[in-house]
Amino acid sequence: MNEPGAVPPWLAQPWQALVLRAAAGHLPGGLLVTGAEGVGKGLLVSALLQRLFCERATGTQPACGECGGCRGFLGGVHPELHDVMPPEPGKDIPVDAVREAGEFLALSGSGDWRVLRLHPADAMNASAANALLKTLEEPPAGGLIVLESARPSALPATIRSRCEDLHLPAPDLEAARDWLAAGAPDSSAVDEAWAASLGRPVVAAELLADPERHAAWRQEREALAELLQTRELHSAVTHLARCNLETLLPRWQALLLSAQRWLVSGEVDRFAAQFPPDRLQAFARERGARGLASLVQESRRWQRQARAQLNPQLRLEDMAAAMLPQATASRLASRGRSGAY
Repeated sequence: MNEPGAVPPWLAQPWQALVLRAAAGHLPGGLLVTGAEGVGKGLLVSALLQRLFCERATGTQPACGECGGCRGFLGGVHPELHDVMPPEPGKDIPVDAVREAGEFLALSGSGDWRVLRLHPADAMNASAANALLKTLEEPPAGGLIVLESARPSALPATIRSRCEDLHLPAPDLEAARDWLAAGAPDSSAVDEAWAASLGRPVVAAELLADPERHAAWRQEREALAELLQTRELHSAVTHLARCNLETLLPRWQALLLSAQRWLVSGEVDRFAAQFPPDRLQAFARERGARGLASLVQESRRWQRQARAQLNPQLRLEDMAAAMLPQATASRLASRGRSGAY
């Protein structure tokens, strides 16, 4: 959706500032790039690193995409870059991986920069974070450590204090519209993808580009729409069971917030516009301000627990029961009132 080496419009200012600082030799030894999932942290860091390795670009020009440095970066084989990621999604970054990365950074390189990139940095376990701390305390000349995190509070304070924090706020739709439109059939598709992504431009772009992700969103939307009107627990759980709990939870929370917003102000936001208005409004009236506030609080609690190893089936039953108070008693009875998660 951009030219090779370029960044989306909402990232242009921080990218240019970093490139100018790099040219002046003023980049910090440790850079912590933070922001919500899907805001573009990876796009910014990748564009910056490719620009650092580019052999042709000058000033604030983006990387050329054709020189040896660019080809090495794009091919994932640049000798001056060491990537550290979890071995599998959801797993920790182990201490051995960070120690190996520290040894790499200590070696003298052939270029101006030698870069260690950790993403997501909050996946480091305690031992790995301690190992990184030693490297951050004495970064080698020409060494750059870049950490990316959507949950910087999960990082030890000692790590955060030794890095310069660059926070990327979420853009509004108009700032991202042209970038997204390059991969969309029409403007309504952009609006739908933006709503489904909960305002996260990279996620919206993935929805537009990947038919499977788009189909999964449509399935979740159907399940949530059914949840607004169904009065039977089994039916609600059946619809929810077709969905991915990881993406369903934040969208459920967004739906509750949309209902709350409509009840208070009469506003139909972008996410609410994806659902039948009569269902959403009837649900909001039925639950009332106090009931919606309680549901929103419950959804936030579940979001905080999302990384825990919870039983998905029981969590779906909890969601359905929360939306259908009359089903709670039968649900608890079927569990033997264990309340186990």
